[in-house]
Amino acid sequence: MRTIPACVLALALCLAAATPALAKKQQQPQNIDFGAVTCKEFIAEIAAGDEESAGIILMWIDGYLSGVSGDAVLNWKNLEAFSGSLMEACAKKPGKKVLDVAKDIGIN
Repeated sequence: MRTIPACVLALALCLAAATPALAKKQQQPQNIDFGAVTCKEFIAEIAAGDEESAGIILMWIDGYLSGVSGDAVLNWKNLEAFSGSLMEACAKKPGKKVLDVAKDIGIN
């Protein structure tokens, strides 16, 4: 029973030690107000960013939709299909908010 608190403490210490090094290594990205982002802006940001950043954004949207729907399962195949569908739908509706389009599509 004592091993769990010890492991948690060790992990916390490792994270605390690594955080300053990571902060120096990477520049902190700007906050994103997804409630205000249009599809046009979303597509431009995805196109201009790197693959890792795009993945993080799409994972955030998946988490948002999971919170809305109550679905707590991360299905990689569905996420990939959803990503493509979201980009296609956004291309057709550039003035619409990206979260509204994401809700319309949903993740199955």
